Amino acid sequence: MTIKDIAKECGCAIGTVSRVLNNHPDVSEKTRQKVMAVVEKHGFVLNTNAKQLKTQDRKNIVIIVKGASSTLLNGLLEKIQKKLEILPYTANVVVLDENDNEGMVATRINFEQKPLGFIFLGGSPKKLRGDFEKVHIPSVLISNQAESLGSAYISSVSIDNMKASFTSAEFLLKNGHRKIGVIGGALDSEISSTRYEGFLSALISAGVHFDFDHSYEIAKYSFEGGALAAKRLIEKNPDITAVFTMSDAMAIGACRAFRDLGYKVPENISVIGFDGLAISDYLCPRLTTIRQIEEELACEGLNVLLDSIENKASCCHKIVPFEFIQGESVKKID
Repeated sequence: MTIKDIAKECGCAIGTVSRVLNNHPDVSEKTRQKVMAVVEKHGFVLNTNAKQLKTQDRKNIVIIVKGASSTLLNGLLEKIQKKLEILPYTANVVVLDENDNEGMVATRINFEQKPLGFIFLGGSPKKLRGDFEKVHIPSVLISNQAESLGSAYISSVSIDNMKASFTSAEFLLKNGHRKIGVIGGALDSEISSTRYEGFLSALISAGVHFDFDHSYEIAKYSFEGGALAAKRLIEKNPDITAVFTMSDAMAIGACRAFRDLGYKVPENISVIGFDGLAISDYLCPRLTTIRQIEEELACEGLNVLLDSIENKASCCHKIVPFEFIQGESVKKID
């Protein structure tokens, strides 16, 4: 099997096939998938890659970070890299946008680099279906659960996102808030939908109606995303007394936007975050939030992966504790 044979079978030019195999960006995703389907069917490997694989240290782990602006994921990445420094492994880091398909990217990387394993930071189980299910090497998804995949190769380590969101919503309700807005991710994201479900279940338990169309704003998990969403939320629902956000970055951006609009936090509007970033302790007012313990997530996630690589351990799905941090950004109202 040669590049010429691949080009003939998939109906593409030889140059196009070459660009796909060498990971050039100037190829449409549709064409790339068509070429890769033929490549995987025949198990084709470029001679240059084969030569490299004979001489390189094969102890390579690929870390895929989903969301370049996520402070939490960047913190997890830093901790994992430091732990790997003293181990006989190398790490290749790939940073993706929130809207990219990490499963498709990982499938291509697996073909090109043949790593020992994958670490997904912030990925979605939905995106790991399809082509990536054919990649039979140890992998771990950190910060989200992958048990629903039923995969023998993909483990996961996360907090209980539903319980954490329920806890946050319950705290707002106990402080008298009934008109609550939400700033969160698109609900086709499993982590966003899980956090929304936890939030909503607390309101339902308390008999409080939630008007999704007027009270939910979609945003990126970033300062800017939170700020823009806060302005849109206030424009369409100026009567809200509190906002539940799905990340501290969103919360901090929202606090800035509310101040620009003449609202004081928490005097005029309460804000609750999610993640427990170090910066939230220095925000004025100090942010009320859910703290994900980065050290535990990073340590457990890496241990799970290395146990699979070194000891052929079966995949597992671990839930680690979270902490509810009662800061100063939520006001009790009558």
